[in-house]
Amino acid sequence: MACQKGDWKIHKTECPVMKRVPNVPTDSIRLYLRLVILHLAHSSSLKDSKAEAPCIRNFNDMMSHSENIKTDKKRAELFQIATDFLRAYTHGILQLPNDDILLDIFGKMVINTFTVADEVLQDIGVAVYASPSVLNHRCRPNAVASFDGQKVIIRAVEDIPSGSLSDVYLCYVDPMATISERRQQLQEQYYFSCNCDCCLKINMEARMTSIEGSNEGDLDEVKNCLNAIKEMQNDEAEAGQMLSKCEACLAHVKLPPYNLHLTRLRGKAFDLAIEEQEWDRALEHGIRNLKPYIELNPPFTPSVGYLYANMGKLLMYLGKLHEAVMHLHKAEQNFSVSLGKSHYLYGQVRGMLEQCEAEIAYNDAAAL
Repeated sequence: MACQKGDWKIHKTECPVMKRVPNVPTDSIRLYLRLVILHLAHSSSLKDSKAEAPCIRNFNDMMSHSENIKTDKKRAELFQIATDFLRAYTHGILQLPNDDILLDIFGKMVINTFTVADEVLQDIGVAVYASPSVLNHRCRPNAVASFDGQKVIIRAVEDIPSGSLSDVYLCYVDPMATISERRQQLQEQYYFSCNCDCCLKINMEARMTSIEGSNEGDLDEVKNCLNAIKEMQNDEAEAGQMLSKCEACLAHVKLPPYNLHLTRLRGKAFDLAIEEQEWDRALEHGIRNLKPYIELNPPFTPSVGYLYANMGKLLMYLGKLHEAVMHLHKAEQNFSVSLGKSHYLYGQVRGMLEQCEAEIAYNDAAAL
C-alpha cells in the first residue's frame, strides 16, 4: 500500500494513458512517459520529492547530449518513435511540452538510465537515479550497483582512500567484453571513449581473443552458434534443443579456454543445462568455465559470485558436500562485498552453507 500511495502522484495520470495502449510498451517508453508527467507536474527535481538519500543532484542537473542525439540516426529515430507514442496516446490527457524540452528529457533518460535487477540479478526494468548517475565509468570498477526493490545501493568493492565521489567508479557496460566491444557500446550509449587502465591492457585483450591451437573457422562457428541461440531464445525454443546445439559446437571446436566467445557459449550451455535439470552436464560446463570467468571479470563482480553459488548448489545436489562448501564460501565472500550481507542472495548462500555443514557433521558422526 505504501508503494502504491507513493507512486499515485504519477500513476493517476499515467493510468488513463496506459488504458489506451493496445500493447504493453517497452520499459524505456513507459519511463519516458513518467518523466514527462513529472516534468509537467514541476516535480523533476528529486530534491523536492526527497526520493533519494543522500541527494547529490537532481534530474535538471543531468546532461542530455541533445546535440549528439540529433546527429545520431539510430537515437534520433528512437526519440521520434517514443515521442510519436506520447502524442498518440496522451491527447486530451496531457499537454506535451515542445520538442526541445522533450528531447532534453529523452536525452537525460537514455544517458542516465540504470537497468534494474531483481533479487537473483535478473533484469526487470529501467529507472533513472539522479544521485548515483553522477558516478563515472571505469571498465574495472571500484563500486557495484545493486537493488532492493526500487532502491539502488552503491557499494564499494575496494578501498577508496579519498572518499571523493569523483574517485568512485561503476562499470556502465559488460566488463567481460573486449576493449573494442566496450568502447563501441560506450560511444553509442554515452558518447564517450574510454581510456582507463583496463582498456590499455593489451595482453589481456590478446588472451580474450586468442585463437591459438584452434581449427580454421572455429571462432566463426562459436559466434554463429551464439547468434543462433539468441534467435532461438527469442523464438522461445525448448531449452533442451538449445543445449544440444551448444554442446554440439563445444564438442569439436578447439579455441583456448580463455577465449571470450567460448566462455560465453559455455556459460549459455551451463544455464541451459540447469534449466533442463541436467545437473551433471551443468557441472561439467561450470567447472570448465569457472577459471576463465573469474579471470575475465573484475574482482567482486556479482555474476562471479552467482556462478560460485550455482556451482555450490549443484555440488550439494550431487552429494559432493565438501566441494560444495568450498564454492559456497567463495560465493559468500563475493556477495558480502558486492551485494552486502542483507541481500537475498547472501542469505541463500548462508542457508546452503549451513545445510551442507550440518550434513557433513551428521555423516562424520554416523561414520564413527
